[in-house]
Amino acid sequence: PVPATGYDDVEMVEVPAGEFTMGVSEDTALDFYRYWLAQHPQGHPLLLPHYSDQTPRLTVYLPAFSIDRLEVTNARYRRCVEAGVCSPALTEPLDARGGRLEGYSTDPLYDHYPALVEWFQAQTYCQWVGKRLPTEAEWEKAARGTDGRAYPWGNEEHPDWANLSSVPMPVGSHPQDASPYGVLDMGGNAAEWTSDWYRPYPGNPRWQEEFAQALRVSRGSGPEPGMYWPTTFRGFRGETNRVGFRCVEGPEPLPLAQAVVRISAYPTLEPTREVDLSRMVYVPAGEFIMGCDDVGDDPVRQDERPAHIVYLDAFYIDRYEVTVAEFVAFLNALGGHKWRCGLDCIDTLDGEKPMGLEIQVVNGRYVAGEGYEDLPVTIATWEGADAYCRWVGKRLPTEAEWEKAARGTDGRRYPWGNEWDPTKPASGLRTLRDHAAAVGTHPGDVSPYGAYDMLGNVPEWVADWYGPDYYSCSPYANPQGPASGTAHVVRGHFGPIAELGVADRRTTRGITGFRCAYTP
Repeated sequence: PVPATGYDDVEMVEVPAGEFTMGVSEDTALDFYRYWLAQHPQGHPLLLPHYSDQTPRLTVYLPAFSIDRLEVTNARYRRCVEAGVCSPALTEPLDARGGRLEGYSTDPLYDHYPALVEWFQAQTYCQWVGKRLPTEAEWEKAARGTDGRAYPWGNEEHPDWANLSSVPMPVGSHPQDASPYGVLDMGGNAAEWTSDWYRPYPGNPRWQEEFAQALRVSRGSGPEPGMYWPTTFRGFRGETNRVGFRCVEGPEPLPLAQAVVRISAYPTLEPTREVDLSRMVYVPAGEFIMGCDDVGDDPVRQDERPAHIVYLDAFYIDRYEVTVAEFVAFLNALGGHKWRCGLDCIDTLDGEKPMGLEIQVVNGRYVAGEGYEDLPVTIATWEGADAYCRWVGKRLPTEAEWEKAARGTDGRRYPWGNEWDPTKPASGLRTLRDHAAAVGTHPGDVSPYGAYDMLGNVPEWVADWYGPDYYSCSPYANPQGPASGTAHVVRGHFGPIAELGVADRRTTRGITGFRCAYTP
């Protein structure tokens, strides 16, 4: 930490202790999302803003703290530079005509404009004046108060009440851009650093690539100039980006997870109490051969090695893949698909419209496309598949369970034996342009336990994360897959890949079909 040897002459505003609403509900986030789509009917070449990361709506308790009424200015920051503590700010932002504001950090003309600095420079300044950067929660409470408003001044958009352009203006130039506590410029002018890493909120099951990176949260601005961005909007930036900031005084903050009092998220469906076993097959407890050593030098198939003995407890697995009609019933019970399964339950064409023709929305209800009712669903995300199985009182099968159900205990290559027969896989050697077959209509594609269509119809999600070397360290009994990963395993393929057999392992972060398993 930098010794607090500096001084700051800015007015500070006290934010009293108490609860406030942080983030938004999933429905409100969807409204933001739909509003953005309406403003960009042709999409946007560079961005699709994140909105789901503002969810779920949280009730958070914060102790009292004080926050700078205004963003730190160039003149204030320059005192720290002149004291030999802060490194110089080097930003020259663009003006309205696309030219540079030369001398922005040093010219007295810009003394009252917000300082635009890197994250560590902002942290150093705040420590030098005996303060610290605000947490996300502190920033949001100071900006919106306790009534959950969308903007510092209320819930209505007002042209010219905030500086929404990418060109900074002197701090305090928009007095109507004032929060309930009188803090200015939190609706525009400059994005502002917070102290927090960019991570999902407590209770948010969604994972984005950015969460895995070393990015800091910025607030007070969105990625596109000229649009209103609610106070809940979360920016994320590398620490060497240059944006504005303000400082706070107060006790050492708690991690957000410890400050949360309540979490308000989409309700989950109650699972079925009685599991219907009539469309499931029983796989008894015992050992089987998992994997395959006969893969040659094919680099794609090395993850099938080594063939090894695995013991599994007894379980049931669906005789057929989940059909479009069955999945549609789930979506209607759920009341939506966008973010309703943690992530989206199905793949979408424009963020909301179901991809393809197999699932359609008619008068607010989901229906199976004509002729698709008994076909396996093919646009389910892993999260959608997992949520469906839990809804019917089951679960996704593990990778080991899927393979045992497909090949039995004798190490066979295909569900029907060891000899390749292109007439037996469900829907034959179809391509991506061909439809899958209706479930259970290919009696040749049946496993030793009576499970249909485990090769050649649609790939199927399993519960496990994918690990290319997992077989070399997996346990003997009931393996569950790696503890974490970036994508889940899919099993059972169509087209030429089907000839590789049921031991073939693939992975995807997209969409496919599935079936469920159950342990009494």
